Amino acid sequence: MEENEYIQFVLDSQKNILLLTDGHHLKMANRAMLDFFGHTTFEDFVKAHNCICDMFVQEEGYLSKEINGKLWIQALIHDENTPNLAKIKDLKGRTHIFQIDVNEKEQDGNLYSITFTDITDIEAYKKVLKDKIKKIKEKQQILIQNSKMASMGEMIANIAHQWRQPLNSLSALHTVLMMDYEESGTLTVDQITEFKEESCCYIHQMSNTIDDFRNFFSPNKEKESFVISEAIRESVKFVKDSYRDSKIELIDQTQTHETSITSYRNELMQVIMILLNNSRDAIVCKKVLNPQVIINLTEEENNITITVQDNGGGIDENIIDKVFEPYFTTKFQSDGTGVGLYMSKMIIEDSMGGKLILDNFEDGVLASIVLES
Repeated sequence: MEENEYIQFVLDSQKNILLLTDGHHLKMANRAMLDFFGHTTFEDFVKAHNCICDMFVQEEGYLSKEINGKLWIQALIHDENTPNLAKIKDLKGRTHIFQIDVNEKEQDGNLYSITFTDITDIEAYKKVLKDKIKKIKEKQQILIQNSKMASMGEMIANIAHQWRQPLNSLSALHTVLMMDYEESGTLTVDQITEFKEESCCYIHQMSNTIDDFRNFFSPNKEKESFVISEAIRESVKFVKDSYRDSKIELIDQTQTHETSITSYRNELMQVIMILLNNSRDAIVCKKVLNPQVIINLTEEENNITITVQDNGGGIDENIIDKVFEPYFTTKFQSDGTGVGLYMSKMIIEDSMGGKLILDNFEDGVLASIVLES
């Protein structure tokens, strides 16, 4: 068998399009290329076309005959920014996407062996997958918005709780002042000064509450270094009044820790608040005697673990595996959105690279946030 016949035999044994070219003209090609373009012989093809690059579909992001003044082969070899994908139409006018690989080793004085691999189906699948991912992200955005609205409702309720006491105190001050005035028909400088000082104190307390909530909701997508116990203390501040009204003992055992972490502070606070709210709701719903919620913090090797443990009776073993699913809720439909734990898991595991675990423990639930230190 002559050398050219042997080369042709090797080329024809491949399913991908294989050819030899100097970049301007084709020298040899395999049967797969001829079949793709509907030619019987190589001679028929070269009579109609000088180069396979003549059939490249001109489209941004794909290979063309010349790029920045360089022939397509030279551009592929010497410019890493050159796309290695080309669009080519077959005999029936259908567009195929090919991945092109050039053997940089020159053959017989400036000849290159080139492989065209048809990846049309792969690219189509990638597009379908991309569309599905887009739809999933759109659904996640809806869930995030629902979670924000639910959090906003919780925040408004907490503001109401935290404002109730100073408002009552302001009302009492006003009543005392009016009684003094009605009794004597006048007010002394001392009475007015005392009223001013005490009322300013309560107003300042209410203003601080607004600042706390505004800071919590302020958008901050940058990681920051913070002391975990301080973030927990801020989270507890938001829910402590609702706990007091529900007569639930909230024990924070983290305040002796000075452990710091670089992560998303507000997001961690949001998750802790969701866990605290869930524990409170479970205890209230089940009317637990001597209700108690304990927050703890431990460090082991490279991990930091924050736990929220309640004695609210636990979660039914038949549904505990579903609690992180979107829209799944154990509460009454009017009380729960079913996105709190789902969002919490997304925040801890997707944004913060940790783990969120819920287990039945003793007479309640043990929620564990595990983060890398």
